This record gives sequence, structure tokens and C-alpha cells, in this order.
Amino acid sequence: MTSLSLNINDLFLNHRQSLIRTIYRIVGCPQTAEDLAHEAYLKMLHASKNQEISYPHPFLYQIARNLALDHLRKEKIRQRSDDSQLKHSEDADDLLEYIPSSAPTPEQQTDNSQQVALMLDALNGLSERRRQILVLHKFHHWTYERIARHYGISRSAVEKNVHVALAHLMAAQSGTAF
Repeated sequence: MTSLSLNINDLFLNHRQSLIRTIYRIVGCPQTAEDLAHEAYLKMLHASKNQEISYPHPFLYQIARNLALDHLRKEKIRQRSDDSQLKHSEDADDLLEYIPSSAPTPEQQTDNSQQVALMLDALNGLSERRRQILVLHKFHHWTYERIARHYGISRSAVEKNVHVALAHLMAAQSGTAF
């Protein structure tokens, strides 16, 4: 170690607590003040390798003060960024209130319930076999041929039963008797 490094080490060690207190008054955080004091020491060591320092004591305090002020500027920018993100988040929450819900309204739920009740009544108005043919075709996705084989009837008979059943349901939905 050079004599200059030893002098800077001694200077830092002798003034460390005072330097930390000075920085603390600027930044208001003891951990940050200590970190910045160490950073000031390292910057002074680096500067001493590149230039002659005539007044090391004030130079160390000036480095520390500049680091503390830089830290405050960065914190202020970070705080503005955080506030901006929070504001955007709050704006988004406000906008969400204006997006219509995809959930059915109570009126729609009531209407849907009534429609289901009408369909069930209409289904109950079909003969057992016609209802079974419709259910196999529309809900179980059986083909006309498969249903015809299952009941031992022609494909056209299955088609006719499905069409008559659907017409009955449509008439029930529109409110006209079939």
C-alpha cells in the first residue's frame, strides 16, 4: 500500500462516524449513510490514483455529499416511477368498473330459467320415443343411421321424429301451441 493510501485509510477511519452522521442528515437512513460513506472512501481511493488531492479532508466530505444528493435524486425518480405505476394501476381499476360484466343480470337469469322450464314442459309433451330420439341425436350426437338401427326404424323416420320434436320445441319457445 502506498503512503497516500495509508493516509486516506487513516483519514477515513478517523472521520468515519462524522462522515456517516453528515450523510445521514441528508439521506435520513443509517444503513444508506454507512453504504455511501464506504462508497465515498472507495471513490477517494480511485481519485487519488489519477490526481493529486491537495485537501483530502474536504474532498472526502464533498464526495460523500455528492453521493448523498445523487442518492436522493435517484430515490425521487424511483418514487415518481412507483407513484406513476400506482396511478396507472388505480386508473386501470377505475376503468374496470366501467367494463360491463359478462355475468347475466337477474332479469336474464329469470328469463333463462323460464325458457328452461318451457323447454322441459315442451320435452315432456313429446312421446317417450320421440323425446329419446331427439336426446340421442342432439345431446349424444348419434347419427340418424345409428338411431335407426337402435330402434329398428328407417333413417327417414328418425329424421321425421327429430324435425317434429324440434318444431314442437320451437313452437313452445315462441308461445304458440303445436
